[in-house]
Amino acid sequence: MKWLSRFVITSIWLAAGLAFAVGGPVAGATDLTPGEAIAQGDQAYTQRFRIAAETPLAYFEAYRPFVEAAIAGYALAIQDPAALSLQSRSYVYNRLAQLHYELAKVMIVGQEGQGEIEAVLVAGKEYGFASLALQTGFYRNRFSETLGLVWDAAALVWTADCWGTWLGYNPFEGLVNLSKIRAMYERAIRVDETFWEGSAHIGLGALLATSPGFMGGDLARAKEHFEQSLEINSAYLTASAVYAESYGFTHSFGKRSGIRDRQLIDERLAFVRETAVGEGRPFWDWEAKAEAELLASELERFSRR
Repeated sequence: MKWLSRFVITSIWLAAGLAFAVGGPVAGATDLTPGEAIAQGDQAYTQRFRIAAETPLAYFEAYRPFVEAAIAGYALAIQDPAALSLQSRSYVYNRLAQLHYELAKVMIVGQEGQGEIEAVLVAGKEYGFASLALQTGFYRNRFSETLGLVWDAAALVWTADCWGTWLGYNPFEGLVNLSKIRAMYERAIRVDETFWEGSAHIGLGALLATSPGFMGGDLARAKEHFEQSLEINSAYLTASAVYAESYGFTHSFGKRSGIRDRQLIDERLAFVRETAVGEGRPFWDWEAKAEAELLASELERFSRR
């Protein structure tokens, strides 16, 4: 896929950090077999579970070399897709979409440049579409007609997450493609609503809560999806943080504009701030805690008006 090659190339420069991230020198990293490159990516990926931190920023600073190293490993593995089985290609593309989304979140918390963040999100989206293209019968240029043939919840969710976050920086593009992102979350719910602790419900709830009515916004449906995500896993801190941000606050043109439900915000933020980071999804729990601190400041600001 020539259209994807530039995203593979821009990911491979991260290979220089691979040796540091996995704890030792890697001789001839670019000469690794696809299987060895996947193993290196997996090794860097699992370091997220071994980071000891006291604050979100400390965690993100420690995690960033590992997420970059994991991206490098997987990007090396997928240079020649034909060398991998269909299952391995799907696995690698989905990991790359996920990791680009996570890297973008790290960059957002670190208040890095919008252009760099957008580039990472676009790369993640394209890797996600590469995974979707492996689904028999799905064609990107016939999106609406063929989306119902996709049975990979991971590809649907990570692609929608990257695409939807990128559209937050490009509202006019959102006018055209928001319905496609909504359809991807809806399809993911049908395929496996429990994937990644109900992330499709969280993403769809956020989209419905923050979109104006003429673009499909629906507060009642948004609340239903957030509550369903909490039914799936109430301890997943991201669900509470996004619920507070998307439903608790009002929005205008993609920006928080006021307070809709003060009680819900207080309850959800208190839960996120008081609950310890879990072992299963440490990155996302720390990201939720960072979001909770930001939202607490926003709540105070709006309350002074």
